[in-house]
Formats: sequence, structure tokens, C-alpha cells
Amino acid sequence: MPLLLFSQTETPPPSLYEVINIQVKPGQATNFEAAVKSHNAQYHPQGAHFADLFFNVNGPNGGAYSWIMGPTNWAALDNRPAAGGHDDDWANNVGQYIETGSSPQYWNGNPNLSHIAGDNFGSKAMLWLFDIKEGKAPQFAELIGKVKKVYEANRPTETFLFAWNAFANADGQDAVMVWPMNKWAELDDQRDFGKEYEVVHGPGSWHNFLNQIDECVKGRVDWLRENVD
Repeated sequence: MPLLLFSQTETPPPSLYEVINIQVKPGQATNFEAAVKSHNAQYHPQGAHFADLFFNVNGPNGGAYSWIMGPTNWAALDNRPAAGGHDDDWANNVGQYIETGSSPQYWNGNPNLSHIAGDNFGSKAMLWLFDIKEGKAPQFAELIGKVKKVYEANRPTETFLFAWNAFANADGQDAVMVWPMNKWAELDDQRDFGKEYEVVHGPGSWHNFLNQIDECVKGRVDWLRENVD
């Protein structure tokens, strides 16, 4: 949900992610990855400025990379690495391999709408990005909460993460669900989530859920990504 931080009186926990999508020059993927790994190890090794690099296997950014810093918060951005060689290292050692780069996106992770089972988030992930109809974010959040209840009841060892785009945007990327995994083989799992949903929420509830999702969502875009850092 577009940020409402100006009304808050306390610094929120680190649940903010900065995402930059990067298209690498042809033939320079190996050099780019090595340069980013070196940069992250020196300037983003841990804490509120920790950063990772992911390759987008398909989807709207298929073939590009996503550099992600977080979890962090807005306060940490006030003292993010810049001087002391950081910007020069990125411009000279990383930038030479970059063809194009997006402006940053900021995503607010929502622990109340996520189901986090342990701290193993795997090296791969499936993402669903949602374009939410105007005024439907609260209703959509309620529906994600119902999905979380199914995970709590039937999939207690499985994780999914939920986040809102911190700013309004025209790209149809208002919210995201992320399913971490260790192997792509996990996508072969053919369990019937609709049946699991009705065990928790009652007969006929899955059909109602799908109708309510249609009322809230203009569209959804999916993609896969994997960690390379």
C-alpha cells in the first residue's frame, strides 16, 4: 500500500527493500556478476545495507538482473554507503558492464501478511506481482490474510513473503507475493490449494475467494529469479 510513513512516530523494523533492475551488456554477464559480488562484499556485507544480486529467469525483467538491498528502513538510507570509494567502485568497476539500469523501486515487506517458516529462504523464488484496482487494497489485504491462514494450518513449514510497493506507480506493480525455494523441482508440486483453502474456510469458499480476487486485481505478472551472489 503506498507509504503512510509520515503519520508514524516510531522507526519501523527493517522490512524495506530497494530494488534496481539492470540489463547487462552482451557477453559481460560473468564479469558483471564478479564485479557486483566484490562490491557487495566490500560495501554491503551485512546489516541494514546488506545487498544481494538475482538473475531474472523470465517475466517482465527476464534476462536482466535485480540488485536488492535490504531488509532495511528509510532511516538507514540516510547513511547508506556513498563516500569512501563506494560510488566510484560501482561507477567504474560495475558500471562498465551495465547497458541500462532502472530507477530504484522500494517495497515494504508486511510480516502480518507473510508466512515465514524459519530463516531458510532458498536460492530461487517465484514472484507474483499484482496490479490492484483503485480503492481495493484493504480488501486485497484481507484475502492475503486468508491465504496465510491456510499456510498456518496446512503448510506450516513453507514460506511466502508479501510486500507492498512503497509508492504509487503506473507500471501495475502494487503488491508482490514471493515464494522462496531451494530447487526448481518444487514447482512440480501439484497439490490442490483450493481444497486446502476450503478445509480452513469452509465449502464453497475457494470459489468466493477467486471472485473476490477478480474484484480487487486488474492483472498479475509472474516471474522466476535466482540468487547469483
